[in-house]
Amino acid sequence: MNDHRGAAPLTIYLDVDGVVTTVSYQRQAGEDRLNPTQVALVAGLVREFDAKVVVSSTWRVDDCRPTLVKAGLPEACFHPDWRTAILPTSRDAETGGMLPAERAGRGDEIAEHAARNRILDYLVLDDVAVGPAHAGRHVRPIAESGLSEADAAQARRLLAGMDVVR
Repeated sequence: MNDHRGAAPLTIYLDVDGVVTTVSYQRQAGEDRLNPTQVALVAGLVREFDAKVVVSSTWRVDDCRPTLVKAGLPEACFHPDWRTAILPTSRDAETGGMLPAERAGRGDEIAEHAARNRILDYLVLDDVAVGPAHAGRHVRPIAESGLSEADAAQARRLLAGMDVVR
């Protein structure tokens, strides 16, 4: 764990689908199953940087924390405000249903959460574009394969850079 000298902890905004599970993995292991190898990569980042996790995935509609912990995330890793808000721009204007991730304005949801919680140092793990506001803070795995060792190495470099300036 890193010593942040009283600074707020680093935060990881975590998408689930396309990051710690994929369609192909679920086809093999079962629907809504998380890939333990990919969860372990996230858990390693959480432990190494003493980071807090905020769920930015559509999985946040329900309390997915027990599922994430069962899959291998540390139980105490979640930020007190553990999920991003579902903004009106994330819902279909006609049906009220959630828009697909590519159209849901996830970057806006993350920006709103970070501002509301005064989070300055954060990383986004998401397989969809989250916008220029998160440039230099976004690791974008390939959705079909999920979080890779190379993605985790990039995340580690970005988090280490944030930790140095703290």
